Amino acid sequence: MTDPFSLEARYYDKVWGSDHARYQSETQFLHKTLMKYGVVRVLDLACGIGGHYLGLAKLGYDVVGLDVSEAMLEEATRKLSEAGMRPCLVLGDMTRAHFVLKDAKILLPFDAIICMGYSFAHLTDDESLLQTLEEARSVLKKEGLLIFCVRNAKQLRDDLIRQLRLDTIVNEPDLQLALLCHNFRDHTNPDILIWNSIWLINEHGKIDFQVRTHPLRWFRYDDLKAMLESHGYSIICTYGDTSGQEFESNRHDTIFMICQKR
Repeated sequence: MTDPFSLEARYYDKVWGSDHARYQSETQFLHKTLMKYGVVRVLDLACGIGGHYLGLAKLGYDVVGLDVSEAMLEEATRKLSEAGMRPCLVLGDMTRAHFVLKDAKILLPFDAIICMGYSFAHLTDDESLLQTLEEARSVLKKEGLLIFCVRNAKQLRDDLIRQLRLDTIVNEPDLQLALLCHNFRDHTNPDILIWNSIWLINEHGKIDFQVRTHPLRWFRYDDLKAMLESHGYSIICTYGDTSGQEFESNRHDTIFMICQKR
């Protein structure tokens, strides 16, 4: 089966850059919470190319990464190996995390699970979201932490919809890349943004043009809170950014949630 994230994996650092301030601030945000609860072992759910894995491993955490994309894990392996690490990475779907980790003979349970980079956006229906929450709960120790971030649906503005927008330009000697997007709402669920990414690439003189489409779910705080609390989690804190500002639905684009398994 074709990897739907192969293009994103190849250019991820160039476009979204894991040396970006956002990654650094999120790693410190995670570290502050993990330290407070005495966390040692962390599962990085939907770890992508390993930006958060790398940051936490450098801080001394024992990290395991899981991702559905083989291309993402190849990039993560390269990145972590170049940093002198022996990465523990598992290929698999987060909706089947328990089975996949057990099959890979990964020691369970974990002290904490993180899921950053808005990865829950790919869980576009309640069934897959609830399945993932249950899978996460089954590989967490008692009172273990689940920390994740999602987009706030109340901030899904009209200026993000049906307009051709320039997202990123990369201009290097051997790589010129322009990433544009043209988004629209899903006709069955207005909280799902259909992200059409348009890639114009000139790499080493070879021209490429690709269009990728991903449905991405934005979340409503009250609904998300109810799902978590009805499926064995307690909400510890909810922030609107990594500085620790309390989340306000009419103000913040992002929901950072720190939950604990009951």
